[in-house]
Amino acid sequence: MSAGTAPTAEPLADRAATPPGRIAAFARSDRGAHAASVLTALVCWQLVGMRYDRIPVPTEVADFFWSQASSGVLWAAFANTLDGFFLGLAIALVVGIALGLALGLSNLVRLFLNDIVVVGLAVPGIIWALLVILWFGFSFKAPVSAVALTATPFIAVQVAQGVRGTSRELMRMSTAFGVPWQKRIRHLVLPSVMDYVFAGFRFAVIMGWNAVLLAEWFGGRAGVGFQTRSWYDANNFTGFVSWVLFFIVFIVLLDRLVLEPVARRTFRWRADAGEQLHGGA
Repeated sequence: MSAGTAPTAEPLADRAATPPGRIAAFARSDRGAHAASVLTALVCWQLVGMRYDRIPVPTEVADFFWSQASSGVLWAAFANTLDGFFLGLAIALVVGIALGLALGLSNLVRLFLNDIVVVGLAVPGIIWALLVILWFGFSFKAPVSAVALTATPFIAVQVAQGVRGTSRELMRMSTAFGVPWQKRIRHLVLPSVMDYVFAGFRFAVIMGWNAVLLAEWFGGRAGVGFQTRSWYDANNFTGFVSWVLFFIVFIVLLDRLVLEPVARRTFRWRADAGEQLHGGA
């Protein structure tokens, strides 16, 4: 470079490609924020565990996880829990959507069942867990019923709100042109309520997961809740905390890896349906 030539600035793209630039970009990203949150929680956990003997540190939990996974206890417990959990969720999804559609489309049904649904929302999962154990005993029906009873009201309320938010002009026009009610629900109502369905379903998953743990805690003979209670009864804090963390990590991974991608795909389908409707008009 000659003496009379001004120094040229390094291109922004080249600076971003350098390792410090990539690190800074990662630190400002959503993934960087999540990683920092997890790292901060682990550091705080480690410091607290080093201060108090009764709190296991992350390395102890990791060793316990490996022992439970390698022996097959972890997978057998989760398989037992997931059978009842997913069956209860399936029942809650079908019943909740049907109930929500009825509440949103019919004033008579809304007046008749609205208070019952509100009561269902108010009853905590621990009450349902105790009730189903009294009704069905220590059987497979107890966790399935606990999940279904806990999750159904959340889905029904969200679906009913979505139905009431559907365009009344389009509903009246479809009725005036004699469109069958099955087509009205499929092509008009359902695309309008899918975001409400998934909002309710995500609440239902969390509440239902808590309910299945409580049902297995009080009346199970196998499963994650049973294992958690067993280690608690044994006064083994490492085992108890580890199983609680297994329980929490699973529901977080289910939400991030399954529910969020399905929601994005469903909302894209809803947007495509709306574009076809406007294009046809």
